[in-house]
Amino acid sequence: MRHRHALYLSEAMTQQLQATAEIHRVSKSAILERALQQYLIRQDSGQPSDLQSLQQEATGRSLRRLERDLAITTELTATFVRYFVTITPPLPESEHAAARALGQLRFEQVIEEVARRLRTDRSLMTRVMSKLTDKPLRTPSDNL
Repeated sequence: MRHRHALYLSEAMTQQLQATAEIHRVSKSAILERALQQYLIRQDSGQPSDLQSLQQEATGRSLRRLERDLAITTELTATFVRYFVTITPPLPESEHAAARALGQLRFEQVIEEVARRLRTDRSLMTRVMSKLTDKPLRTPSDNL
């Protein structure tokens, strides 16, 4: 008994399927059934399937993006530390307490700013990437 299935293929794949069916004088269903059989046999024998390859490629792209983002973050932190160390002048002993209090206040402000940015989609990474690609800044929240 045969069952009917509805499949959606890209235009290029449809043209290839049609051409192959005409050249070999077989039905498109027969071609698809053979291809599916080969795919399932490979999967049962433990060979990596094309879907696994696609997933591995996607994972690789994600890891490359993560690596890029980490590199940008590292550079930002290094630049900030360099700026902070080279710009902050040494203080006399009498001003250390006031400087520590001001530093604590600034630190709390930084923490609040980071928390605020994490609650929104307006991250520094999005801003930097929009500058690099010369595209206007768009975030997922713009689609709402």
